[in-house]
Amino acid sequence: MRDQPDPYAFFAVYDGHGGTQAAQFAKEHLHDELVDIDGFWSKDDDEVLAAIKEAFVATHRLMWKALPTWPKTVSGFACTAGTTASVVVIKNDKIYVAHVGDSSVVVGSKETSCADPKFRAHLVTIDHKPESPKERKRIESNGGKVLAKSGVHRVVWRRPRPSHKGPVRRSTPIDDIPFLAVARALGDLWSYNPDQDVFVVSPDPDTAVYDLDLVRHRSIILASDGLWNMVRPLEAILKVEATTHINVSPAETLVNLALRRWRDRKLRADNTSVIVLSIQSPGR
Repeated sequence: MRDQPDPYAFFAVYDGHGGTQAAQFAKEHLHDELVDIDGFWSKDDDEVLAAIKEAFVATHRLMWKALPTWPKTVSGFACTAGTTASVVVIKNDKIYVAHVGDSSVVVGSKETSCADPKFRAHLVTIDHKPESPKERKRIESNGGKVLAKSGVHRVVWRRPRPSHKGPVRRSTPIDDIPFLAVARALGDLWSYNPDQDVFVVSPDPDTAVYDLDLVRHRSIILASDGLWNMVRPLEAILKVEATTHINVSPAETLVNLALRRWRDRKLRADNTSVIVLSIQSPGR
């Protein structure tokens, strides 16, 4: 039993696809998995990051166990739900970041070392897209494929033909379906490759740690691609800064801005979820 664990703050955005099941499951389980890992309470950055990775994978494997309880697709296949996951933990005067998918995290700072202080946006995550050379190489080495559909690169679902009945064998007729536009996620259990005992859509997050600077750092934004497809990182940081001294929600401001731009372009808005952390030093 731990005595007086260090204080921390946990924030996460989950942008689901193929159903709500994976995003809801991650929301309910990932944090609890994380705090049960001893390494999370360490003062060592590598141990904390390893614990976060372990929690992502553990949550993914719990989804595998829960899959029989999730609704099947209209065609009778197992549920295809998956979710991005972007996590920020504030602990030990550090910012720990982990993510799978394309829900980006941006840190806003005010550079005060020059005569004319400037705000900057630091993108601290790189979207996991199937067309990126690193992800494509990993996908193909794990027995997967990447194909383009309507100009968008997608991870292929090697799906048994709907007419097939019974267990899937090497002789089973397979259709290659360009399916998912992110290369890593939690869920997407359809991507399991039994020959290599691996998920082609990987649950392994990229992780990073940064020193929390209460003088320079002003805000952290976690958001789904519904925001970032319409609002550039620096613009988002400046919008947040503009709400600092007025009674307006910065997250709501960003959501409304993105939705207005989707509407102005006569496009169907993508899911738009935003968390804004405002960082204030003593005396600011």
